[in-house]
Amino acid sequence: MIPLGLWASTFSLSNVNTTADGMYHIATNCSLLHPGLENLSGTLAELWTSLTGAAMQWLSRPDVLAIITAWWITFTVVVTICLCLGFGSGGIVVGSLAAAFQSFMYGGFTPAGGIFATLTSMAMLGTFLLPVVLLGCIIATGVGVAVWRLGYGIP
Repeated sequence: MIPLGLWASTFSLSNVNTTADGMYHIATNCSLLHPGLENLSGTLAELWTSLTGAAMQWLSRPDVLAIITAWWITFTVVVTICLCLGFGSGGIVVGSLAAAFQSFMYGGFTPAGGIFATLTSMAMLGTFLLPVVLLGCIIATGVGVAVWRLGYGIP
């Protein structure tokens, strides 16, 4: 087994002109691929260049940019709002919306097994983030589909 420092020093990308050449150089030096891959260097470089060029051309279209932008903004807003409600790893955050709700609705008694107690427990156990991210993905995907169907970004 080659030591990590020696293995990393075998990568010399100083003579690389394109990203495709660099990716090919890394792939062949890692010995993860078949040794006969060296004969296909030109073909792989051309394939990589054409794929990345086509992907960048597609991503630069105004309609695709509008969909990606709408998705990302919606996801960020939904996740930020959910995480700022006031359910923290140490319990309910003082002065938050959750603290105000708890004080107004329950006073000194929060019933066990309710949605509020469940959300508090999930936040304290660290299982609150996955449902928040999934909710953000679902809502952002809905907004992205709406932007696509309404044709925003199309000149």
